[in-house]
Amino acid sequence: MNAPSPIVHLYVLLDRSGSMVAMAEQVVAGFNRLVAEQQADGHDARMTLVQFDDLDIRELVFDAVPIVEVVPLSPRDFEPRGSTPLLDATGSIIDRAARRAAELAADGQAPEQLLVVTITDGEENASRELTRAQVVDLVRAKEAEGWTFVFLGAGLDAYAEAGSMGYRAHSVQPFAPDGDGADIAFRSLSTSTTVFRRRLRRVRPGEELDLGDFFADDKPAEVDRAARRPD
Repeated sequence: MNAPSPIVHLYVLLDRSGSMVAMAEQVVAGFNRLVAEQQADGHDARMTLVQFDDLDIRELVFDAVPIVEVVPLSPRDFEPRGSTPLLDATGSIIDRAARRAAELAADGQAPEQLLVVTITDGEENASRELTRAQVVDLVRAKEAEGWTFVFLGAGLDAYAEAGSMGYRAHSVQPFAPDGDGADIAFRSLSTSTTVFRRRLRRVRPGEELDLGDFFADDKPAEVDRAARRPD
């Protein structure tokens, strides 16, 4: 009899800097759709949501909540402001996830499968604690432990920004910096998260999965963004 698949713990790092205001409504709706679709896919997941800007790099909205207990966001929960300390916020959420993993191990509990998703529309411009080299080291160390890192970026060169932080290109997706782009990006994120969870359920003992290839070249938000670029 196969051992049960691990609980997927989805850590979402959401940029709430001022420029996100152009897509705020769609971000809230897209996040709520993500939650509803993951709830429909089963109970074997948890979610943590952290928002960040230069006023607070680690605003914890909810922490390690079973997916079936996550409640929808309201517009009051996501009010863009400030600038983008992306490096510091990334380091902070990695630290939070690592501390929880250590606590589970110390208590003799089964490890979770960690999926860290960053959603942003801006390049790093306000960090004070960490350098890019330090974040790269953190990401690569945790990838070596089996974590998966995903980056959804609008209004910037997402591949360059994410790559400079150690993210794999297969797990990066650009999207158009507006409401329609955000809507497509969240739909894609939810679809790929469902696929990710189902792959884990099917894995056999001794089988190795490439958990760094999150989107598997299915990136509709990138296609949409490219189609709308002026010639």
